[in-house]
Amino acid sequence: MAVPEASRIIDAHAHWWRPSEHPWYPGLPAWAEALPPGAGDGFNRDFTAQDHRAAAPFTVDGFVHVSAVTAPHTYLDEAAWVEAQAAEHGVDVRLVGTVDPALDAAAIRADLDRQAASDRFAGVRVLYGFEPDSPAVPVVLAWLAEHDKVLDLVSHPAQADVWLRALEPYAGLRVVLEHTGWPESADDLGPWRAAMARLAGESDMVCKLSGLGMVLMTLDADTLRPWVEGALATFGPDRLLFGSNMPIETMGGGYAELVATLTGLVGGPADQPGFWGGHAAATYGF
Repeated sequence: MAVPEASRIIDAHAHWWRPSEHPWYPGLPAWAEALPPGAGDGFNRDFTAQDHRAAAPFTVDGFVHVSAVTAPHTYLDEAAWVEAQAAEHGVDVRLVGTVDPALDAAAIRADLDRQAASDRFAGVRVLYGFEPDSPAVPVVLAWLAEHDKVLDLVSHPAQADVWLRALEPYAGLRVVLEHTGWPESADDLGPWRAAMARLAGESDMVCKLSGLGMVLMTLDADTLRPWVEGALATFGPDRLLFGSNMPIETMGGGYAELVATLTGLVGGPADQPGFWGGHAAATYGF
């Protein structure tokens, strides 16, 4: 996997949104209200490309924007808005879009084709209704394999085996495991370690080291240590990608705290250029 110069940093998991103008994210206020007081303040607000750049404690050279709409079939509108943000502010971005898994196969393929008309389109993440036995899964996986696009895989620890079986027919499909294997709570460490070992050992997928603040509600280095060390032990530094998950990760702390914690546990950009940018560049086509 080619690794560019150490100074190139790519944030492989970003969310930009403007809920003050776009009614595409009704899940945000509901989620914020379910958290302890104040924990949702950092994400339940507008967060644009400029805001993301300003929040980062270093210069980010590229972003992977991951669709997070929760209003039905608004992902095409979101993609157009993100494209406009990138053009307006001169941001190098790749788009991980989505589809509505309740649509029929022809409609799913048509929506994928529409998104793929953009040179920035890199793949999809389907957040809800996309269980391994869903009828939409073979439609999406076949389209991604045919078009050499990426699946950002949402798999919780209990789903590792069934997802491995679902992916078997699609040799060569590029898969990125989202949010460090997405443990569901701080009590999930044992099952999560076992799932990470199976996913890493029985596939060639890579993994975003992201989302831990969202699960653990902190970015404290000692709290994150067993999870980061577990990811390093299973996937190794050559199969891990940095993703901030901002602004959602603010429920655990700030961007600077996240970077400081990961630098202490993984190493900085000069020591781990692949983790901080090179692997994302190779995976998402920067």
